[in-house]
Amino acid sequence: MKRFLLSVFAAAAMVAMAAPSMASDVTVSGQYLLRSEYSNNKDFDGGIVSATGKSANDHQDFTAQRVRLTSNVKATDDTSVKITLQDTRVWGATSNANGGPGLTDTGGAAVAAGSATAASNVTDLHESYLNVDNVFGSGIAVKVGRQELNYGDQRLIGSFGWSANGRSFDAANFYYKSKALDLDVFRSTIVENTTSNTDMDFYGIYSTVKVVPDKLADVDVYLLRLIDKNTTTAGTAFGQTTLGNTSLQGSTLKDSSVINTFGFRVKGGAIGIDYTAEFVPLQTGTVTTYVKSYKIKGSAYAIKGGYTLPVAKLRVGLEYDYASGDKDGTDEKITTFFNLFPTNHDKYGYADQQGWRNMKAYALAVSAEPLDKVKVEFAYWNFKLAQKADAWYGAANWESTPGGNRAASTTNTATDVGSEIDLRAIYKYNSSVSLDLGYSRFLPGKFIKNQTAYTATTPTKKIANMDWAYLMVVANF
Repeated sequence: MKRFLLSVFAAAAMVAMAAPSMASDVTVSGQYLLRSEYSNNKDFDGGIVSATGKSANDHQDFTAQRVRLTSNVKATDDTSVKITLQDTRVWGATSNANGGPGLTDTGGAAVAAGSATAASNVTDLHESYLNVDNVFGSGIAVKVGRQELNYGDQRLIGSFGWSANGRSFDAANFYYKSKALDLDVFRSTIVENTTSNTDMDFYGIYSTVKVVPDKLADVDVYLLRLIDKNTTTAGTAFGQTTLGNTSLQGSTLKDSSVINTFGFRVKGGAIGIDYTAEFVPLQTGTVTTYVKSYKIKGSAYAIKGGYTLPVAKLRVGLEYDYASGDKDGTDEKITTFFNLFPTNHDKYGYADQQGWRNMKAYALAVSAEPLDKVKVEFAYWNFKLAQKADAWYGAANWESTPGGNRAASTTNTATDVGSEIDLRAIYKYNSSVSLDLGYSRFLPGKFIKNQTAYTATTPTKKIANMDWAYLMVVANF
């Protein structure tokens, strides 16, 4: 199948380039990404010793790669098609059940972000869409097909480019762009069931007002709506394993579940100062069973700013983030904030331990370019729970209530999750190739220690720091 897709892509590009009457402009580009990752003690349980040795999370390392090949065909002045073929794989991720090494093209599970678990090889279309500008002379353009959606800082909607697979949306997007205003209206199918009406659909209106001169401020205003029509399984609205409200478990969903998210973002800067403030004052929705109707009511905000000196482009910045949690998992309110489809990796620490849900976090960030083509970064993060009875949510699991040392507990007495130190260096080898090296250490706080406590019955258990590091090379061509 992969050879077939590659052959089709190559043939289409050759035909397009050989037939100028069919396509007035064809460009081919691509990317090669290779990243090796190392992690130690992801479960913070580094002291477990048994007959089989330490726990599985005490040490992991793997190398993953991504190859993207993109063809942009501009058929007319206002009509174009973009196709991005993507192959992702973890080196040596598959093996034969009979013993010997497996074929490199076997397997099909997706490459998980920051994990080699169940990961092998995937070739697919990352993008494939038709774009038509100025439809019927209206000034409105339409983009239909599989596409990346990136808005604002990607705290709610992003293509998650850090992941080997990334994220794309099957969507229809109508947009208008001018010097004063950008406006997008989109509809995306997240889950499609062709045998029953149990789909999950995502709608949005996202606008950027550019009325303040010299980039002093751009203002984004958005309204998003996620609808899950699946009513067959109890407590699984929005694809969650459990909804986090214990009274919902065992109840059959009666109607579609809905999340509405309204927010705005302001970004700008001048004379070396930069700032971004995003507020989601109102997230509403309903989850309805045959017994009760549960109301969703969440909120979140993120504020950051910094000052850059001209010498070595030294920037010092501060940030504070908040997202609501649920203090009572038995009532008829669901107040944990849902952060939808974000690009989380560079938002709340590079170790990917924190998502924009039930959290309070502050950070100090310092970056500089001490040498030509070299940039270095340092960040310190501190994380707390907004509600100690709710769970600690990671960067990749908004859709489920975490278990283990992340689980919600009405008996938990601590909000201190922990702190993280991030170090990063980027070297731009040339205009195409860059090297990226990073290291993070997560120091667990009282919440993790309480969840993974040393007791008399588990004398070999102790709490330990988590370490994570990576080395990545990216070539864009």
